[in-house]
Amino acid sequence: MRDGYSNFKFFQALKPQVLGTAAVEGESIDLRGFETAVIVVNVGTCTSAGAMSTDNRYQLMLEHYNSDAGAWSECYPSQMLHSVVGIAGAYSSLNSGIFHSIASYTDQNKTYTVGYKGNRRSIRLRISQAGAPSVFSVGAIAVLGLPAQWPVNTPV
Repeated sequence: MRDGYSNFKFFQALKPQVLGTAAVEGESIDLRGFETAVIVVNVGTCTSAGAMSTDNRYQLMLEHYNSDAGAWSECYPSQMLHSVVGIAGAYSSLNSGIFHSIASYTDQNKTYTVGYKGNRRSIRLRISQAGAPSVFSVGAIAVLGLPAQWPVNTPV
């Protein structure tokens, strides 16, 4: 059976919006009752018609909530599943949580994903900026899978 509707739960991780000059923090996604989590980021159009400077970029980051410290912290590369250049992306450090950098107008109209394999209960998407990047539209959903209780969605 090809039913994915009953096996996955979908959440809005980041409301569709136009990125500005401030960092954006997505919704807190509670992972309780699920074994897998993926965040899907849809990047829309860019206002720039040319390449941005290398000092100007948005950084897509995955954070998890540390209940011991009572704060959000960036994920380590070992806690994320994604495809990037280098250990954690071209602009990241070992514990930055960055899974992709939007550093060019060619990054528009694309989808970027990151899976979480850490052990914390809650995750969220965070978008930070460096310099003064062009304006992009962006939105994201979280897809949770392998539920402890099935089905997670009731068919209409």
